[in-house]
Parts: sequence; structure tokens; C-alpha cells
Amino acid sequence: MPGHVPLTRPRVSADRDGGLTLTRRRVRRTGEGPIPRYPTAVSGKSTNKSIHAPKGTRDLYPEDALRRRYVQQAWRDASIRCGFDEIAGPTFETSELYAVKSGEGILNELFQAYSGKSPEEVEQVKETGRAPYAMRPEFTPTLARMYAAKAGSLPKPCKWFTAGPYFRAERPQRGRLREFEQWNVDVIGLPREPHNAGKWLAYELEQTAEVVEVAIQSLVELGLVSSDIKVHVNNRLFVESVLQDIGVPPERVVAVIELLDRRQKMSSDSFAAAAFEVGLSVDSITSLDAAFAELRQRTDGQEALAKAALRAKGVVLGKGEASELMQKTSVLLKSSELLAFCGQVDAIGYGDWLRVDPAVIRGLAYYTGTVFEVIAEGERAVAGGGRYDNLIELMGGPPTPAVGFAMGDVVLSLLLDDKGLMPEGADLLDAVSRPCASVRPDVFVIGADDEATDPLVRRLAADLRRGVESKHWSESDDRKPWARERYESATGGVSPLHARVSYKSTRNLKKLLSDGEKQFARYAAIVHGEDRVQLRDLDSRSELTPKDVPGMDDGIAEFSVDPTHPAYVGRAVAGRIA
Repeated sequence: MPGHVPLTRPRVSADRDGGLTLTRRRVRRTGEGPIPRYPTAVSGKSTNKSIHAPKGTRDLYPEDALRRRYVQQAWRDASIRCGFDEIAGPTFETSELYAVKSGEGILNELFQAYSGKSPEEVEQVKETGRAPYAMRPEFTPTLARMYAAKAGSLPKPCKWFTAGPYFRAERPQRGRLREFEQWNVDVIGLPREPHNAGKWLAYELEQTAEVVEVAIQSLVELGLVSSDIKVHVNNRLFVESVLQDIGVPPERVVAVIELLDRRQKMSSDSFAAAAFEVGLSVDSITSLDAAFAELRQRTDGQEALAKAALRAKGVVLGKGEASELMQKTSVLLKSSELLAFCGQVDAIGYGDWLRVDPAVIRGLAYYTGTVFEVIAEGERAVAGGGRYDNLIELMGGPPTPAVGFAMGDVVLSLLLDDKGLMPEGADLLDAVSRPCASVRPDVFVIGADDEATDPLVRRLAADLRRGVESKHWSESDDRKPWARERYESATGGVSPLHARVSYKSTRNLKKLLSDGEKQFARYAAIVHGEDRVQLRDLDSRSELTPKDVPGMDDGIAEFSVDPTHPAYVGRAVAGRIA
């Protein structure tokens, strides 16, 4: 065939050291010219070549792929049960997106890409050293771009999650690869009342706490407990205030934050040299270390204060309870926000997972307020995230508050292996064969009366999402997190449910029920009080009482939000869905 490019047919076989041997057999057709030869290192020697996977990547054979699926399923189930919808984006973006939005740290870790077919692209690479495209090292800039493109038509808030491969051109080591799987969870466009700044801040704190809830819920699903791993939290604005208080000029604060974020990876000499370059003196470093050390020592007091603040519906710092540093007005405001956030997480039952840590900074340029990292002793961070309230606007969208985190599979899998929590053999097959979370919402939780029921609504939603572990499983010496009996109803267990809440400001019950129907929820739990919960079947539009649920005490008139109560509403819903 005139003009047809000659073909080579590859033969692939495994060699003894685990690589692949690739040989090519030339195919010649009548009338074709000479077939181009592939160059060899030494003329006359065999063209066989052992090909290995690139450094920092993984070959996943069947059991390896199942292990990854097990982790992915926990991510997906936690996301769905907490009311998040799945999205997806491209695996490469324009380099400009990361140049503007992520900071120098990410730019230095980009795998750049271009086709080489466009003269303009080739010229750009020659002139700037930067290709027009890059393999995605993270998802947040993509997420911001996607939201900004359709901001006017999207609901508020958007609760999104995604998982897939990501790429960073860094030195491979334990817990860090060049290609890895990553789970991203974000809330964008929080409900906003422009004339009520206090309410807006309350919404932000609630949604930041809900994002942390998803992360913790996935860890619980995988069998980890708060003694294994902690969520280290801080406030970026608080850190900026401390830096300015020790004399760092405002224009250098971002550079100093990026440096502090890299500090643990640097030698003391390297850090001192870099600190000098950004104008951080030895005295400033000493002051900063002393301030952070003092705050670490006060962590227990801060968390106790946060719990008290939640119960009092406000943050109050009593005399003698705050350090001299925290007495300054600029710092006090930011630390109060941090304490209020801790209170929100405690209110949904995860307070013992938190640790206030002023060293957690998150060096990416787009973070603005609360930041956090999920850290296990002796390992790198399993996850990290925080608020990025300005990024959507930078992408051309409207001013939009947002919060999210990313969790990688590499460190998490190592941690599960170390703790004996990664299933093997038949257990692994059983673990990935379990029923997944229902994409259709099981329960839509509504506060029926005034704001007094809001804390009950948030706590009930969290309890529904985590389920109730059975007595049989809890008392077992061999508690496998993937075991079916973990939530078996016969010994008191309640399966985790997909629970959603309304973000509408209205208290009109009809409108709130309509919101639940539009989200196709099966049931609505209408909370009037601790032991006063109505349960409505939204498909049949019928009211249910405890006597309608087999096994429940028909002498109890209404359902309860308490998981230990004999008429717990979650038990009723799980029993009807099963």
C-alpha cells in the first residue's frame, strides 16, 4: 500500500528480574522501501531490552488492585453517606492554571506535557522552559475552574468529591510516589446572608466541620481509631497574625508561610539560609518557635474551651485562660474562630480526633482560614486541606467561600498494613464485595422548629452516617472492620446511612420537605426535640411511628435522636431499608 508506514509487531515476555522483554519482528510488504531499524546500544548485539516501570509508579496485579479498591470504596462510601456528589475532571490542565493558583511549591513538581507537533508549543518550551500543559498534581485548581464556569447555575452549596490518579515530579520515597491515587472532598458556595456576618461565619464553621467529618468517617470505616491518628488543625489567618506580630512585613508573609511549610523537610542550615533570603531573622525564628511551643502546651485548654464555647453558643476567653500572645486583638479573633471550629467538630462526636497544632500551615498559596492535616505517628500526612475562600474569584467566578481536603492512598495503605487493618485473601474478596453506600439518600434530616433544634439535626445526621456497631462485633477480640457482623441488627447494630440536611434558611416545613423530595430521599426525619422525631416515608407520603417498626416498643409514641434509645430513628430507617 503506497504511503503506508511499515509496522513492527512486538513480542512481550517476562524476564527473571520482574521486567518485560520487548522484541520486535519486522513486517515487510511487497513494494515497500527499507524498514527503519531501531537503534541499539552496541551494533550487532540483540535488540532485546528489559523495560521496567518508571520510578515512583506502581504495577498493580490483581490482589494489589483489590487492595486499592478496598480503600477507594471506603472513600466513596464516606463521601456519599455525608451527602457529597461525584464529579470528574481532566488528568491534565494548562500550566497557567497552576502557575497562577498553586504557588511555587507545586510548580516545581509538575510533570509538563506537550505534543511536539505544534511549532508554537515547541517555541514556547524553548523560550520559557515551561510546556503549555501539565499532568494534574492536585485537584483544587480544576475544581475552582469547573465551579467558576457554571457558578450562576449551580446549587449552594455544591458538595463534591472525586478520586483518581495524580502526578508529582518529586523524589520517590516511603509514602511518596510520582503517580498516586487521591481522594478530594470539597464544599463550595456556602449559604450566605450578606447582612448577617455572624450567620455566615457559622455556616463556614459548620461546613468545615462537615468536611473533616467525611475524612474521619472514612478512617473509621477502615478500622482506625483516634489513638491511631489525629486531625491537626490550625488557622492560616492566625499564623499570619503571629508572623506580623513578630515583625514579618505583610508582603513577605506568604513567602514565610511557604518556607515554614517546608521546614520539616529541610536541614537546619538549609532552613536558616532560606529564612535569611525571605527576611526572617534568627530572633524572629526564636520568637516564632517559642510562641508555637507555648500554644502546643495549651492545646488541652483550648479544646476544653472550645467545648464550653459550643455549649454557651459563643466563644469566651476567660481571664488567665489565654497566653499573653493570644490576648492581642488580632490574634484573639483568629484563635476564637479556630476554637469555635473545634467546638463544631466536637458537637458531631469527633472532638477526640482533633489536636490544635500551630505548626500546621499548608504552604499552598490559596489557603485562607482553617487548615488541617491528618497525621499518624511516624508517617507523613495522610490527608490535608482547609479553607480557600478567594480561589473561585481568582478563576473568574463570583466571590465564593470554599473548603476541602485531599487524601492519598500511599501513606494510608502503609498505615493500614502497619496496623494489620488491610484485608488479605478471602477477607479481601469479602471486603470489596460488601454492599456500597446508597447513592439515593436514605434520610433527609430537618429541624422543625427554631434554631434550638439545629445542633440536634447536625448530631443526628452524623450519627446516621456512622451507624451503630453491634455488641457482638464490639466485644470480639478480632474486630475486622470489613466484617458483615460489624453492624448486624441482631445484636444491636445499625447500618450506616446516607443522610442529608437542608441548607435552606427557611423554617417552613413544607418547603423543607419539598427540598428532601427534590433530592429523592426515601425518608424525612423531622426533629422537634431529643425524643420527639417524626419519621415520614417520602415515597408513600405516610407518617410512621415506633409501632410500625418490627421489634420496636409500641408503647413509645415518637422516635429519638439518641442511638442508645430503644426508638432510635436510625434503627427504624435501617430496618425498613434492609
